[in-house]
Amino acid sequence: MSSLSTAQLILNASRQYTVYVSFIILFSGVFGHIANIFVFARLTIFRGNPSAFYLIAESIIDLLELMIAFPSSIAINGFGNDLSQTSILWCKLKPFLTQSITVISLNIVCFAAIDQYLSTSCHPFLRQISTIKLAKTLTTIASIFWILHGILLLFFFEIQSKRGCTVSSDNFRNYITYFYYPILIET
Repeated sequence: MSSLSTAQLILNASRQYTVYVSFIILFSGVFGHIANIFVFARLTIFRGNPSAFYLIAESIIDLLELMIAFPSSIAINGFGNDLSQTSILWCKLKPFLTQSITVISLNIVCFAAIDQYLSTSCHPFLRQISTIKLAKTLTTIASIFWILHGILLLFFFEIQSKRGCTVSSDNFRNYITYFYYPILIET
């Protein structure tokens, strides 16, 4: 009996810890991303700079990710309320939004790294490639591509009685398990 109560105490403590840490990360992340957006968008020294554009875009995308992921985590761990288990709309939207936003964010980080290489190159022809127009084009193309890719999640996520909100198609589950996460996300 004491091991059950000890296990329950540990579980409750870990849930409370998750809620408190999630609040701290949420508020500090929101503050930090808004500060980044304000600094890089308002200061004239950064206007027209592709690197600043990537940092602004990254901050906006990460702010969206924070606003979706952490309130959901707080609701689940703090209040035992998982909307994805009861609302078909949230069951479909949450994976679509989080996965689309995550890969867009990863792409922007890659574009920013490539832009840093190009803009600091000793070769003038490489420095000329780094433009604000290219930055906007790459970010737009990546965003459209990953949003279109994520639309599949809207069709294949369902609330099932025994497993909750999960992928309903075995083929799509295999795609996510063996290609999407290990190849696209982890590389």
